[in-house]
Amino acid sequence: MKNTDLKFIYSALGAFMLVLLQTEPFQNAIGFSNLMGIPYLGDILFAISRLLSFIGVIVFIVSAIKLILNNFKKEQS
Repeated sequence: MKNTDLKFIYSALGAFMLVLLQTEPFQNAIGFSNLMGIPYLGDILFAISRLLSFIGVIVFIVSAIKLILNNFKKEQS
């Protein structure tokens, strides 16, 4: 396996971890920030986690496509 393939695998794994920000236990943990008394902190944290999750989905899709294309190129040559 090439070094670039390994980098793509690590980036896909990291992106998948960002996607997991939208799971219910993590969202419930962020929800406790509403109890701190700082106005709009919970809403801001929810928005940031949704944005990071969206970025994670995009990075995951791009790195998966690059891995697939690299493996097809290896099989053809």
